Amino acid sequence: MLVKIDIQCRVQGDVVLECIHTDDDFSHEEMIFSVMFLTAFVRSNILVLNRDEVDILWDSKDQFPRDFNIEVLFLDADAVMPNLTSYHSQGK
Repeated sequence: MLVKIDIQCRVQGDVVLECIHTDDDFSHEEMIFSVMFLTAFVRSNILVLNRDEVDILWDSKDQFPRDFNIEVLFLDADAVMPNLTSYHSQGK
């Protein structure tokens, strides 16, 4: 079982990635798993982790199959980023 997460951003340094499940109205959230890593260990803009390398709640571990893997995709550090500045109109 493979879960792919494409975060579409650049990261640098120490990172904490948390995966949570929310209700449709966002009134309740439940932690699924979290991962802490240093970006120096990310190669080719992909981080692949197995079940034993992620933090899962102690009572939820058996909900994840032994072959559970996470593939986190990052933007290429050399990718051209669009200009995301916002336009603010100034009224008089």
